[in-house]
Amino acid sequence: MEKPVTFQNLGQQLVGMLHIPNELHQEEKAPAIAMFHGFTGNKSEAHRLFVHFARDLCAVGFIVLRVDFRGSGDSEGEFEDMTVPGEVSDAEKSIDFLQLNPQVDKERIGVIGLSLGGRVATILASHDERLKYVVLLSPALGPLRERFMSQIGDEAKERLERGEAVQVSNGWYLRKRFFDTIDEPVPLDVMARIRASLLIIHGDGDPVVPIDTSKEGYQIIKDLNSENELYIVKRGDHVFSEREHTLAVMKKTREWLLSLPL
Repeated sequence: MEKPVTFQNLGQQLVGMLHIPNELHQEEKAPAIAMFHGFTGNKSEAHRLFVHFARDLCAVGFIVLRVDFRGSGDSEGEFEDMTVPGEVSDAEKSIDFLQLNPQVDKERIGVIGLSLGGRVATILASHDERLKYVVLLSPALGPLRERFMSQIGDEAKERLERGEAVQVSNGWYLRKRFFDTIDEPVPLDVMARIRASLLIIHGDGDPVVPIDTSKEGYQIIKDLNSENELYIVKRGDHVFSEREHTLAVMKKTREWLLSLPL
């Protein structure tokens, strides 16, 4: 079963899609996963990646929540007011929402994050002990402030200081607070705190987020948990656009999750 759901954070409505296994009886409980989209993305993601992912995991017994962060997709708010700490707050509320579902096993909740959503998932997992498993897809784990600042000109920087929003991508605008807080914290600096089982998946052909940051992140967490793993998709791009890559990523995630001693 798939149904639209809503919940609140800081007075604004978040919109999600909840996937519940058809064979799950009312009195039964199942493990759950919240999915966090990337920068300028939404709960469906590129080439409906999250839709296929959620349905695949739901078919093997997981309750899955795909959610739009505030200012993205169907959720309230404006994208120009988005910050990474704000999305971490939204992510935390999504875990609260799952815990309120009587069919969710509260001891088996995890997250999947893509790109900037992987950054959000990592930061959340570093302090939220409710998470038992974390899957990072092409995660943005390193410092980002200088990269974003280098993509805008001096005039735009002056406008930021005046409190205006500036364009960072086609039709997408952001304010100064986004740039000021994007590295608070840098995920690589807090990954050692994660106690959940962690799977990092990255394509070695990713032109957006270099795979080296995932390799660096894996070195930090590889000995923290025996289940922790780095899976490299040969020639995979940032969102695993080729069908064979999409299927490989879903298969790896499914098998890894089902192998966990939960």
